[in-house]
Amino acid sequence: MEPVMMFVIAAIIAAIVLVVFNNQQESKITNHLYTNDVQQIYLLTAAEFKINVLENRQQLNNTTVDLNTAAPNITAELDLLTTALESGEIPLNELNLRLDYLLDALNINSSSMVQAY
Repeated sequence: MEPVMMFVIAAIIAAIVLVVFNNQQESKITNHLYTNDVQQIYLLTAAEFKINVLENRQQLNNTTVDLNTAAPNITAELDLLTTALESGEIPLNELNLRLDYLLDALNINSSSMVQAY
C-alpha cells in the first residue's frame, strides 16, 4: 500500500474515533444536566409539600387556639422564606433546611408528612 493511502485510512479511523468519543462526552453532559434538573425538581416538590403542611398547621392553630403553647408565626416566616427564594437570596436547599426547622419547631416529624401517591 502506498503511504498516502495508509495516511488517509488512518485519518478516517481517527475521525470516527473522535466522533464516537465526542458523542459519549455529550451524553455524559446531558445526563449530568438531567440529574441536576431532577434534584432541583425534587427539592422544589419537597419545599412545596412542607409549605403546605406548615400552612395547614397554621390554619389549624388559628381555629383551635391553645393558650398553653406559643407557636411561631408561621405565616410571617413562610413569607420571608418565599420572598428570599424568589429574590435569589437563599438557594432551594437552604429553603428546605429552614422549612425543616419550622416543622421541628411545631413538632411535625417526617413520618406524619408521608404522602401516598
